[in-house]
Amino acid sequence: MTEGILIGGLVVLGGLVASYMKTHPFYSHKTQKYKERYQNKLQDVLLSDYDATDAYWLSRAIADNIFDFGTRTYHDYHVERYEKKAKSERPHLYGLHIERPVTLCEQLTERAIELKVPVSAYSMHMRQLWQEYLVPVGRLAPKSIERLPGSGLYYTDLVSLPVSQEDIQIFMHKTGQA
Repeated sequence: MTEGILIGGLVVLGGLVASYMKTHPFYSHKTQKYKERYQNKLQDVLLSDYDATDAYWLSRAIADNIFDFGTRTYHDYHVERYEKKAKSERPHLYGLHIERPVTLCEQLTERAIELKVPVSAYSMHMRQLWQEYLVPVGRLAPKSIERLPGSGLYYTDLVSLPVSQEDIQIFMHKTGQA
């Protein structure tokens, strides 16, 4: 009898957790896996400079900012505490080589399509990431993005961002593609 109640309680609890995960914005997007993978890689690198708790929350704040296009898809007190520090760490990310710029660009475009990010917000965010040497834009934008379903406007906007030859050379040098 007691075992039956215990098993029944666990099944109900498991169902509640599963339904919560389906409705929470943190788990409702297919491209969430890219964000989590980036956060885990970043956290591993940050552990050399921060304790485990700070590295976790800082990496989460940075990944949220990058993969959610500077907006918040959910609210978390811990992440919000680290947002200011995350903004100061972002200009140094290119040197950590967390993700290849082309791969990150593809992942962000796929995420923008899924989140239905306005093209203007996408363009502004990608321009900012370009200035931090994290993603290629203009002539360096990966052609593979064009093949993603629903990417037409995003790709057109990405390749039309103005980039000088000097900026391209600096980007290639900083990202090790030269």
